[in-house]
Amino acid sequence: MNESLNRELFDDPRGLPVPKMLVALSVAAAVTMAFGAWMGFVYAPTEAKMGFVQKIFYFHVPAAWMMLLSAPLMAVSSVAYLMTRKDGWDRLSDASVELAIIFGVLTLITGSLWGRKAWGTYWVWDVRLTSALIMVLTLIACKIVRTYSGSNAKQIAAGLAVLAVLNAVFVWVSVDIWKGTHPPKLTVKGRMHSDMYAAFGVCVLAFHITYGALLWSRLRTGKLRTGMDRLHMKAVEAGVE
Repeated sequence: MNESLNRELFDDPRGLPVPKMLVALSVAAAVTMAFGAWMGFVYAPTEAKMGFVQKIFYFHVPAAWMMLLSAPLMAVSSVAYLMTRKDGWDRLSDASVELAIIFGVLTLITGSLWGRKAWGTYWVWDVRLTSALIMVLTLIACKIVRTYSGSNAKQIAAGLAVLAVLNAVFVWVSVDIWKGTHPPKLTVKGRMHSDMYAAFGVCVLAFHITYGALLWSRLRTGKLRTGMDRLHMKAVEAGVE
């Protein structure tokens, strides 16, 4: 593919090569995730009261943090797209919405498994749990709207993403306002065994690296999709179906 066509499709004369840094980041994500799993399940001691099920903590909390980490990305990119209508902002908004869904679902699943042991049931309609569920459902609605809402799909999806951001803020502060079933915000320093704290730190690092690798990969996928759409338009203009 020549440079002029690459520039038309991808806004880059080189096309869409795979960056070496992305490969390195993906390898680092896989290694740290595997090491974090070993630290959580093997290295960290078993908690005396809850037993082995407490080890879900090492994955539940970082997953929840990654879900909420998507909120500022969604806020900035969605508002920027609504103001500028630039595809780059839309791709970032879409990517952050998808990652928030992935980590949100992981948060709900791990939280339910942990809750079964802690509360004797998989689900309670606690304000934080319910608001987190509403946030995930709102984000899923963003994806549905993007698929089926026609020419205004991107704008509507961006508006829903902004609504989800407001919900994310509510998820964060709700536990301080309403003292429900869900435990308060985590303050691990001085309240955990040092080996537990080390395992938790590794898992948090692993989730951050994984988030970065997934976000970068998803942005490249979005750029490739934009390039394919442009190529399709050129084919239609040339009378090739």
